[in-house]
Amino acid sequence: MNLAVDKMSIFAVSKRKIKTGGMMFNKTKKMFVTGFMVLLFIFSSVLVAEAVEKKYLIVIDPAHGGEESGVKINDKLGEKDVTLAIALTLQKELTQNKNFEAVLTRDSDKAVSLEDRKKDIIKIKPDIMISIHVNAGFGKSAAGFEIYYPGFKNLEKQKKQTKSSTKDVKNKYLNDSVRLAQIIQKNLDTLFPRKSRGIREANQTLLEGLSVPSLVVEIGFTTNPEEKKKLVSPNTQSDIAKALAKSIISFF
Repeated sequence: MNLAVDKMSIFAVSKRKIKTGGMMFNKTKKMFVTGFMVLLFIFSSVLVAEAVEKKYLIVIDPAHGGEESGVKINDKLGEKDVTLAIALTLQKELTQNKNFEAVLTRDSDKAVSLEDRKKDIIKIKPDIMISIHVNAGFGKSAAGFEIYYPGFKNLEKQKKQTKSSTKDVKNKYLNDSVRLAQIIQKNLDTLFPRKSRGIREANQTLLEGLSVPSLVVEIGFTTNPEEKKKLVSPNTQSDIAKALAKSIISFF
């Protein structure tokens, strides 16, 4: 018995299968792309949330305090008073930004030894540390600000006795110290045009042994009559604090 085969019907069925298969493939493809985009959005949102929630901890060290007044500015004020005023304003400026927390090594006129300051800094483990000072000496003509960072020379001496991973960490915080110093120099230049005395490598007792980016900022010379007037001015102190805050925020 011969069966009649409708070739047109077979062809039509085949076309429907191809068409249906293509639709299914396109549907699967769309679902895959949509799923991928959703996952990408969720992942991006998590990263953004983490970035927003990240808090940077800053230690501000107002030099001197208590009986140790530092360099004399006038009959009423010493270095300790100016550094504290700037540090308190700097703390206020930073904490207005929700991503920053600022801690002072002293928040009043009290004596805190260098050893205790260093112990506190090591215990707190901040993201950066800045110590604020006032300069003096070299005659009445000496003026401007100086920025000191921990020396690379000490690191060279320790290389043979230090593990590679530790060396990498120390290299990073030293490089970060220099980068932060460059940002501060740029912002203080706007307050004291052509008054920068440079960024200098120096062995500062407070900076030794700290595994965080850290600097000593000498903000001006009290032995210079013009700068002395600026240093005792609350407006100038506020401007210096704002320049430092801007620098720290830019660093991150």
